[in-house]
Amino acid sequence: MSDLPAFPLRLLRASLRVASRASASMVDRVLREGVATTPARLPRTRRAPGGPLEIRVNGRGIPARVGGTILEAVRLADLDLRSYCGGNCSCGTCRVVVEAGAEHLSRPEPMEQLVLGMEAQRRGDRLACQAQVNGPVVVVIPEWF
Repeated sequence: MSDLPAFPLRLLRASLRVASRASASMVDRVLREGVATTPARLPRTRRAPGGPLEIRVNGRGIPARVGGTILEAVRLADLDLRSYCGGNCSCGTCRVVVEAGAEHLSRPEPMEQLVLGMEAQRRGDRLACQAQVNGPVVVVIPEWF
């Protein structure tokens, strides 16, 4: 038996459940109403007048919506990217490596940082379900992580 108290683990589990429910409700709203549900504190970037926003995934250019997530763009382009939790930031399977344009992504929230871990963050990894696109980005879907 460990001498560590069980309270922090219970608190973490409860926090994960709340975050998963909140993310699931946002995904449902986007799918149902077709609207973006970005947090108010994120800066809104307008689309360049030259045309639609494009991101590069594994060398392939795909269209993306300003304020939408990488996962949304990848799914619409019919690329293979696992997301066992359905985009709720709880499993980490939608991890991508950002090769360029990290400044055009939303800042990682604490929940994403927790799921990724420090080493993955230092490598430039992001969760596709959480990284909102605000400009051109180049990402790679790793074979494994």
